[in-house]
Amino acid sequence: MRLKCLDLTRYGKFTDHRIEFGEQVEGQPDLHIVYGPNEAGKSTALAGFLDLVFGIETRSRFNFIHPYPTMRVGGTLELAGGPQELVRIKRPQNSLLNARDQPISEGTLLGELGGIDRDSYRTMFSLDDATLEAGGESILSSKGDLGQLLFSASAGLADLSKALVDLKSEAEGFYKYKARTGELSGLKARLGELKAERERVDTLASDYAQLIDARDRAAIQYEEAIVSRGKIQARMDEIQRHLNALPRLADLRALRQRIAPLADLPDAPRGWAQVLPQLQKDEMELGIRAQGLTEEIAELSGQLDAIAVDDTALRLADKVERLADLRARHVTAEKDIPERRLQLRAAEFTISAILGRIERTEEADPHRFVLGASVVGALRTLIETRSGIEAALKSAADELSEARRRLDEAQARLGEAGGAPETGQGRETRISSLAATVAAARADDHAARRRLAERARVAARATLADRLRELRPWNGDIDELVDLPAPAAAEIQLWTLTIAETQKRIDQHAGEVERLTTEQVRLTAELDAFSGISGLVSDQEAASIRAIRERAWAEHRGKLDTASADGFEAALRRDDIVTSGRLGHMADVAKLHQVSQALAIARAECDRAIELRDVATTALQGLRREIAAAVAVTCPALSDSMPLSQFEAWLGRRDKALEARALVHAAESDLREAEADAVAVRDRLAAALSTAGLPQGTDAGFEALLVAGQGAIDREVELKALRASMDERQRDLASREREVEKATGADREWNASWTKACSACWLGDGATVPTLATVREILAAITELGPVLEKKASLVDRIGKMEKDQTAFRDEAEALASELGIAASSGDVLDLAQVVGARIQEAHAEHMRRAAAAQNLEAAGARQRMLSETLAVHDRRKTEMTAFFGAATLAEVAGKLSAIEKKAELAAQADSAERDILGALRLPTIDESEAALDLSDHTALEAELLELKARFDDQDQRSRDLFSVHSKALDRVEAVGGDSAVAKIEEEKRTLLLDIEDRALHYLRLKLGAAAAEQALRAYRDRHRSSMMARASQAFATISRGAYTGLAAQPEKDGEILIALAAGGGSKEAAELSKGTRFQLYLALRLAGYYEFVASRQPVPFIADDIMETFDDFRAEEAFRLFGEMAQVGQVIYLTHHPHLCEIARRVCPGARVHELAVGPQ
Repeated sequence: MRLKCLDLTRYGKFTDHRIEFGEQVEGQPDLHIVYGPNEAGKSTALAGFLDLVFGIETRSRFNFIHPYPTMRVGGTLELAGGPQELVRIKRPQNSLLNARDQPISEGTLLGELGGIDRDSYRTMFSLDDATLEAGGESILSSKGDLGQLLFSASAGLADLSKALVDLKSEAEGFYKYKARTGELSGLKARLGELKAERERVDTLASDYAQLIDARDRAAIQYEEAIVSRGKIQARMDEIQRHLNALPRLADLRALRQRIAPLADLPDAPRGWAQVLPQLQKDEMELGIRAQGLTEEIAELSGQLDAIAVDDTALRLADKVERLADLRARHVTAEKDIPERRLQLRAAEFTISAILGRIERTEEADPHRFVLGASVVGALRTLIETRSGIEAALKSAADELSEARRRLDEAQARLGEAGGAPETGQGRETRISSLAATVAAARADDHAARRRLAERARVAARATLADRLRELRPWNGDIDELVDLPAPAAAEIQLWTLTIAETQKRIDQHAGEVERLTTEQVRLTAELDAFSGISGLVSDQEAASIRAIRERAWAEHRGKLDTASADGFEAALRRDDIVTSGRLGHMADVAKLHQVSQALAIARAECDRAIELRDVATTALQGLRREIAAAVAVTCPALSDSMPLSQFEAWLGRRDKALEARALVHAAESDLREAEADAVAVRDRLAAALSTAGLPQGTDAGFEALLVAGQGAIDREVELKALRASMDERQRDLASREREVEKATGADREWNASWTKACSACWLGDGATVPTLATVREILAAITELGPVLEKKASLVDRIGKMEKDQTAFRDEAEALASELGIAASSGDVLDLAQVVGARIQEAHAEHMRRAAAAQNLEAAGARQRMLSETLAVHDRRKTEMTAFFGAATLAEVAGKLSAIEKKAELAAQADSAERDILGALRLPTIDESEAALDLSDHTALEAELLELKARFDDQDQRSRDLFSVHSKALDRVEAVGGDSAVAKIEEEKRTLLLDIEDRALHYLRLKLGAAAAEQALRAYRDRHRSSMMARASQAFATISRGAYTGLAAQPEKDGEILIALAAGGGSKEAAELSKGTRFQLYLALRLAGYYEFVASRQPVPFIADDIMETFDDFRAEEAFRLFGEMAQVGQVIYLTHHPHLCEIARRVCPGARVHELAVGPQ
C-alpha cells in the first residue's frame, strides 16, 4: 500500500485541501517531509490518513469546524490491484466509498494491511511523541527482556506475554502447588462442612418419632390455651363496652330533652346563616351612600352654572404656542447679537494677523491661501520623513565606520592567535575524530565501575565473614562449606510435612481415645440408670425367667402334684409380671438395647484408636532418628537432637553464606573488567592524539591525555570561532556599505519630491522653493486660517437670522392683540405678548374647569343609578327572609337562624351518642340497645370484669409457657432436619463434586494452552531474532552516531535480556539507558520491525510525527539516513515544524520531497 495523495475535504481545520505525494520514482527513496509551523495541521493530517484507512472514530475531536454529518476525507491509495480513489465519511456503517460515492467493502483495505487494526498500525507504523515515550517506558517495564522487545517491535503484540501471565494467574487462582489458599481449597473445605452437617442432622427414626410426638402434643396444648385466653378476652371486651355505653345513654336522653322545645322551628334554606350578616351590613351602607350622592349632585350642578368662558380667546389658543416660540427666539437674539458682533470683529482681526505671519497682508482674498488636503498631506509626509532620512544617512555612515573598525579588530585577534583565515579539511576531520574520542573517554564509566567493584568486593567479604560466624558451632573455611553433604530442600520439606502429618494423626487418635472413653463412661451410667427402673428387665433376664417357667411346666406335667403346681404357679406369675412390666416399658427396653449396643461399639472403637495412636507414635520416633542421622552426616559439630526447624534454619544460613561467596567472586570479576576497560580507553585516546599530530609519551596517564586532547579541541574551537567572527564582520561591512548607498538615494528622492510639492501650489510663486522650516510655519498658520474664515462666515449668517426672528415676533404679537381688542402700546413688545398670552390661558382654564364639572356631574348620576339597582336587589332578599320567618326586621331573622343552628347541633350530638351506643352493644336498633342497658347492673359488671382480668393474666402466662415448650420442641425437630435435609446435603455435595470436576478441566485447559502459547511465542522469537537483532543493532549504532556499537543478548535465569554495547567497550542493560537513548533504541527496534514486516507482506506507509524533538542535529541526520534506506522498500512520511530538519533531510537524502502546510484555515 502507498499513499499517492490525501484529500482533506472537510476535516478538522481543513476545507478542500489536498496533499499531493506524487508517483514513486524508480530507484529513488520514497521519502516525504511534510513541513508546517505549529497549528498548521500536521497531526490533523496524520489522523486524517488513519481515519481514511480505519474509519472516523465514534467521538472524533476533529469536528470543531465541520460537524459530524459533513466530515469527509479521501485519497488515492496504490493497492496491489492498482491505484484506487477512496473516500471516508462519518457514518456507523458503509462509511467507505469509491470515487462515485458508492459504498465498498472494508476488506478492500484490510486485505492490504494483513488484518492489522488501528491500534496495531499506530503502534507499528505510526510514531509520535506519545508512542515514542510509551515505547521508551515499555523498555523499562520489560526490564530489557529480549524476546518481548523484539516481538513487540516486529508484530506489535507486546501484550501477548502479559496475557499469558494473566492466564497463568487465573489457573493458579484455582490451584497452586503447596499453596494454602485457592478456589480448590475452598471447595474441599465446603465438602468437609457438608459431611459434618450430614452427620449432625442424620438421626435415628425412633428418636425422630419421639420428637415429632412431643412437638404435636405441645402444639395442641398451646392452641387450647390460646382459645381459652381469647374467650376470656372477648367477654372482658363485651363488659367494657357495656360499661362505656351507660354514660353515653345518659347523654343521649339529656340531649333529647333539650331538643324538644325547638322541634317546631322550620328548617331555613341553605346558606341563609352565612348571608344574613352581610345583608345587615349592606342595609346600613346603602342608605348612607344614597344620601351622600344626592347631596353631591346638587353641589356639582351649582358649580357648573357659575363658570363663564371667553370664546374669542379660546379660539386663538392654537396661535399662542407659535407666539411663545417666537418670543423665545426674540429674547435669545436680544442677548446674542451684541456678543456675535464682537466675535465677528475678533475673527477679522485674527485673519489680518495670520496674513501678516505668512507675509501676505495686502491679499484681498484670503481664501486662496487655504491649501487642499492632498497638497497638505504631501507636504506633511515629506516633512515627517525628512528627519528619518537624515537620521538613516547619519546612522549608516556611523555604522559603516564601526564595521570597518570591528573588521580590523577581528583580523588583528586572528593574527595574534596564530591562525590563518582558512584551514584544511583534513585537519578538521582529525580534530572532529579527536573530539569524539575525548567525549567517549569522558563518558566511559570504567573509573566508576572500578570504584563500585572495589566497594562491592569489600562489602561482599564483610558479608561473607558475618555469614560464616552465623554458622557456629561449625568452624571451617568457605570451600569446606561448599563441600558439605547437605540434604536437598525438597527432602527437608518432605520431612517437615511428614512430621506435621504424623503428629496430626497422633493428636487426632489421642482425641478420639479421649472422646470414646468419655462415651463409654456415659453409656455405662445410662445402663446403671436403667437398672434402677422398676419392672425393666433385659432380654437376657427375661429369657432366663421364661426358661424357668418352661422347666416348671414340664415338671408339673410330669408330676401333677400340689408341690409342682405351686412351683409352676410361682414361675408363671413371675413370668407374667416380667412380661407385663416389659410391655409397659417398651420404649425403655428399646433404649436399653440401643445403649448396650453403643457401649460395645465404643469399646471396640477405643481399642482401635489406641492401636493407631501407638503406630503413629512409633513412626514419628523413627522419622526423628532418620533426621538426627542426616544432621550428623551433614555437620558432626551440630547436635543430633537439633529440631528439624533449627536444622533447616542452619541450612538457610549456609545458603546465604554461599550467596555471599558468589558476590565476592562477581565483584572481583567486575574489578578486573573495569581495569581492562581503563587500559583500552587510555590506548584509544593516545592513538587519537597521535593521529591529530599531538603525540604523547608512553608513560602519560589517562587524565594527562584527556587534558591534552581537550586543550587541542579548545584551541581549534577558538580558532574556528575567530575565523567565523572575521567572516561575519566582513559580511557586516558589505551590508553597511549597501545601507549608506540606500540612504543617499533616499535623500535625493526626497529633495525632488519637495520641489514638486511646493511648485504645485502658491508656495512656488516666483519660481522659488521655500525651505522646510518656512513651509512648516506656513502650514501651521494656514491651518489656523481656514477655521477662522469659516467662523467669520458663520457669524455673519447668524446675526442676519436673529434680526429676522425679532421682526417676526413683533408682527405676530400685534396681530393677536388686534383680534382680542387689546390696544398695542408703543412700549416693549414683550409686555404686549405677555398680556395676550395671559388672556388666552385664562379662557382655556375656564373651559377646562367647566368640562371637569360636567364630567363629575355625569359620573355622580351614573353612581346614583347603580346604587338604586343595588338597593332594589337588597330589598328583595330582605323581604324573602322576613316573610319566611314572619319577622319584621333582619334582627328578628338572625334570632330565628341562631335557634335553628342550635337545634341542628344538638341533633348531631344525639346522633353521635346513638352511634356510639350501637357500636358498643352491637345491636341492630337503638331501642334494643336502650332496653339492654336498662337491664344491666353496673356494679355486677365491674365485679365480673375484675374477676376476668385476674383469670386472663393467669391464662396469658400459661400460653407463654406453652409457647416456649412448643418452640423448643419445634427447634429440636428442625435441628434434625428429616430425610429431606439429608437429601439436600447429599445433592449439594454431588453438585459440588461436579463443579470441582468442571473447574479442574478448565484448569488443565488453561495450563496446557498457556504452555503451548509460550512454546509458540518462543519459537517465533527464536526464528526472527537473528535478522531483527542485526538490523536493530545496526540502526541503533547509526542513530547514536557511534556512541554505541550495537546490541547483544545476555542470557539470564528466565530468558535473555537486551544489552547496549558502548563504543568504549562498556555495556548497559536496555532498562538502564537514559530517557533519550531509550527513545533512540525504541526507534531502532521499530525500524527493524518494519523490515521484518515487509519481508513477508506488502509494505504500508510508515508515518512519524516530529519524533526528533530530543535529537541533536547529528543524530537527526543519522535518523534521516535510516529513513532514506527504509524508503527504498516502502513509503516513509515525516511530519515536522522545524525547517532545519527539512534541510538535513535534503542533505542526507537528496531524493526526499518536501510538502509545506500553511497556517490558518485551509
